[in-house]
Amino acid sequence: MRRNKLIPVFLFLLLFAVVGYLSLTSTAYLSVSDLKQIKNPTRVAVMGNVSKGSVRFAGELEFVITDGKSEVKVIYPTWIQLDNVSGYGKVVVEGIYYPELNTIKAERIQTKCPSKEEIEIYSKKYASKEQSK
Repeated sequence: MRRNKLIPVFLFLLLFAVVGYLSLTSTAYLSVSDLKQIKNPTRVAVMGNVSKGSVRFAGELEFVITDGKSEVKVIYPTWIQLDNVSGYGKVVVEGIYYPELNTIKAERIQTKCPSKEEIEIYSKKYASKEQSK
């Protein structure tokens, strides 16, 4: 009889441990503009577009992502080929955001291939900026 009473307690503790672990290891999914609200170094996952012409490599990969309103610098410890260097594709960057530097030290980068419609919209947007210069 005592054994039957321990099963719900064990299940509750197991559930509590799983929820606690997931809350400690999960990352916040934000836009680039949302980063302005963060005041202390924080683990984040941010989606944005690679800013045209911002990709550089000097021992570390550095580039800028934007959501059209704000920008943030990204530093990744090694070189990877970004398919999105032309600036119209999306990337998801996961790592630690340092608000005093407006920089994300990335641990993982995922690229998303743009749709035909996204390419056309972004191309028109950049064409209008180039013509206004």
